[in-house]
Amino acid sequence: MILSGARSALAGAVFLFQAQKPALPSIATVAGYAGFGAFYFLLSAAARTFKAWRAVPR
Repeated sequence: MILSGARSALAGAVFLFQAQKPALPSIATVAGYAGFGAFYFLLSAAARTFKAWRAVPR
């Protein structure tokens, strides 16, 4: 939770910084944030899956 909150706060600060630039907005602005979010989601899903798998008695 702390890591996710820190990442979101950092992303918000980056978005505010980029909003001050005179460049036109593009999808590349959010591509890094979305890519890291997808990676973090897959990492969390894999960790939970393995944790549940190990909890099943064999």
